[in-house]
Amino acid sequence: MSAQRRTAGTTKRNAATDSPRAAAAPRPVRPAEAAPAPRAARPAPDRGRAAAPEKRSILTDRTQGIRKLYNDTRAEMRKISWPDRETTRNLTIVVIAISVALGLLLGGIDFVLFQLFQALT
Repeated sequence: MSAQRRTAGTTKRNAATDSPRAAAAPRPVRPAEAAPAPRAARPAPDRGRAAAPEKRSILTDRTQGIRKLYNDTRAEMRKISWPDRETTRNLTIVVIAISVALGLLLGGIDFVLFQLFQALT
């Protein structure tokens, strides 16, 4: 019995065999002549008449690849939630301010080290 046909809470065993009395009863043994016959092997598929793969040109493959890339990129761009104008302006100001501050800090450290090395030589 397949898993799809089984209902919740049942097993492969029959409901009659789930009882305690049925579990204690011995199972009948099938005679040897009642055993199912072995399955015959399937014939090998005819490989001589297999369909040849479609011949596609490199240009066709390339244009399909470019078209797929374009469509995928366009679909991903539609999913983006872009920030509004005010948020973009504020974040740009923050980036510029941090860049200027780090530039001044690194320039100051460079100037101090340069003066230190000039004094030692």
